Amino acid sequence: MLLICMLPFLSHGQLLGKDKKLFESKLSVVKTGPYIGLEQGKFLNFNFGVERQWQQIRLLKPQTHAANLQFDYNFKQKVMGAQLGYWFKTGRLNLTYGARISWRTDYTYNRFAFSPNVGYKLLQAHFQLGVHLMPRNKAFENTNTFYASLRWVFINDRDFRRKKSN
Repeated sequence: MLLICMLPFLSHGQLLGKDKKLFESKLSVVKTGPYIGLEQGKFLNFNFGVERQWQQIRLLKPQTHAANLQFDYNFKQKVMGAQLGYWFKTGRLNLTYGARISWRTDYTYNRFAFSPNVGYKLLQAHFQLGVHLMPRNKAFENTNTFYASLRWVFINDRDFRRKKSN
């Protein structure tokens, strides 16, 4: 009980002094797994891929970084695509910030895009909002400019790692 009462003071350096820091964990976890999801904009795309997450286990300001490779398909428009993405999360609000580089094809024309996005991650569900920044192509307009995506990651590999002390 005493520790719970003293935690706000310890975290702000009131009792420890300004030059001392609260205990910092050297433990991190690397998670890997496949995911499935949907992307909705003007068109609905089904997507699947694999994601790898690097997470620091800390009491204050935890960070998570992730990289993913995604394939998607629009059954109605017959458009296929691939994306390479990155996102990060800092703190406990679960807001994510990221970007993707994507390629789309209708088997006649190709389009490349850069896509900044912002999202919210809760457990293994990840909701993202973004925009595909791409050059115009009047012959191939069957891609989403603005999108909302929701995916679920199935973590099937966890590797706990400890940082080495200097």
